[in-house]
Amino acid sequence: MKTSPRHIIRIAATLLVLAVPLTSGLPAQIRTLSSAPVPDPSTPPASAFHDARYGVSFKVPAGWTLTRHDAEVSTFAFDVRTAPPAAEMRGLASIAFNPHPASTFSGALFYFSVTPHATDAQCRYQASAQAPRTVTVASIGGATFTHGYDEHGTICTEARDEIYTALRNNACYRFDLVVNAFCGGDVSGVRDISAKELSAVFKRLQSILDTVSFDTK
Repeated sequence: MKTSPRHIIRIAATLLVLAVPLTSGLPAQIRTLSSAPVPDPSTPPASAFHDARYGVSFKVPAGWTLTRHDAEVSTFAFDVRTAPPAAEMRGLASIAFNPHPASTFSGALFYFSVTPHATDAQCRYQASAQAPRTVTVASIGGATFTHGYDEHGTICTEARDEIYTALRNNACYRFDLVVNAFCGGDVSGVRDISAKELSAVFKRLQSILDTVSFDTK
């Protein structure tokens, strides 16, 4: 029986939540139909992000693009649908290659954003976008964050966003771990991304989240 992308994403996310709390598309030209293993590239090189204003740092592995400007490799409002209009995108790491070229995988993005002058209730609500709005807690850089998710798509689940929020210094700090896919349908040679492959993508995003630290004052 063929497993739908929606079921694959739900299964993979559930497994990751049980193990380690977790979790637009890349240019079409990076998607190939080769089934050969794709080694991680050395470029772009590994880099480090630091936001002096909000005191946040994280590390980005080789093969990922780091930017502070929206619309260069993504569209913040589209990928992070539950962020309020006042949210400011502060940093973004996006995968610069396709580790699973024979699948429907199309992108992975790690966002850091801040909503100034937020309340604790407003901040927690940002992480509870998906009905039944159940949330958990997660430790990031020694701080407690609310963890929820959002997902959307028409024919299939085209994106899943693992959301983490916490109120710090009267501002809502938010991290989004976004995985995008496209609906395979009748596309020749393309198969639905497997649970194993999807889990590997989430682990790449989680590895960035694990490096987050906050400046001490």
